Amino acid sequence: MIHLNKISINQLICLVILTQVGVSVLSIPYPQSSYAGYDSWISILIGGVFAQAVIIIIYQLGKRYDDRPLPQYISAIVGKPLGSVVNFIYATYCLQSSLMVIVSYSDVINRWVLFETPWSVLIGASVLIAAYIASSTLRSMATITQTIMFMFFICFVIVFISGIGEGDWRHFLPIGTHGIGPTLKGALPAFWLYAGYELLLYVFPFVRCRKKKDILIAMSAANGFTTFLYVLISVIVTYNYSESQLKSIQEPMVFILRKFRWPVVQSLDILFMTIWISVTTVTVYVYLFLSARYLAFVGRKEIRNHPLLVWILALVCFAGGLWGDNRQWLFKFGDYHNTATVIIIAIVPTILLLISLARGKEAGG
Repeated sequence: MIHLNKISINQLICLVILTQVGVSVLSIPYPQSSYAGYDSWISILIGGVFAQAVIIIIYQLGKRYDDRPLPQYISAIVGKPLGSVVNFIYATYCLQSSLMVIVSYSDVINRWVLFETPWSVLIGASVLIAAYIASSTLRSMATITQTIMFMFFICFVIVFISGIGEGDWRHFLPIGTHGIGPTLKGALPAFWLYAGYELLLYVFPFVRCRKKKDILIAMSAANGFTTFLYVLISVIVTYNYSESQLKSIQEPMVFILRKFRWPVVQSLDILFMTIWISVTTVTVYVYLFLSARYLAFVGRKEIRNHPLLVWILALVCFAGGLWGDNRQWLFKFGDYHNTATVIIIAIVPTILLLISLARGKEAGG
């Protein structure tokens, strides 16, 4: 009942894209520019390549156990006791991801749009909507995500239009002037932007397809589109700002949207951020759903009351989100979460795949 039939390839693509994109589109390429400057768009491109490599690793792992999600086959790789620990770690990470998106975007909305709205109201509304959707079936959640793709494409058009302005293409020349080292250093914070594709660890057996390779193609297409979007935003920002401005403006896309003049809409930045709430909500409810599913397999028996788990986790998320109005706490939490992201979505699946390959036929049984 939790899955209620399988999701289609198109639904998988929508889920991956809208789970990957989020609050970060407003800050690109600020984190990368501190290392690579005008070459930050290259760092973001390299980050997308790294993400694609991890997608292949996750695909190879899922293909070996294509009839079960990770929470069920983890015990076949590392044993039941350690498997429960890994499930709990993934459940915690997914809950952290939901919390990170909620507090980050609530902070943006609070500073740019809803100045007088109480912080608890912003957090509570986000958690309530996300929990309601996450408590439904996987197929229902995927269907809702497909609908939100329309809102996403509206935002994509707004971003593209806003890039048409007075800038300087000489900002990009000469390409690679900062060297390979700084560009690669900038690729690490760029890699964090692509988190979301790890949902394949769970949804792999629930994707309806003719060949398993179609799943890899769909994941690659989704990641490729996200990479294109991030690079496009980086190019737009670099075209409009000097290098010193890139390193000092934390949310450059907001300023670009604000200064753009369009006869139809007076404040394009407010319109964008209002519509973008629906997009960030996808990331929140997908991770909340995944957190509940991993938590369901922590004990000896599966906990089948999925809605109950979701609402319990939502309450925890709300309680944690109340601390998010402290920006210093938010920055520290962001640094911690970025480190956890590399470990959970890249290092752990790689280790699991290596152990599975080492065990050979026994692991595939």
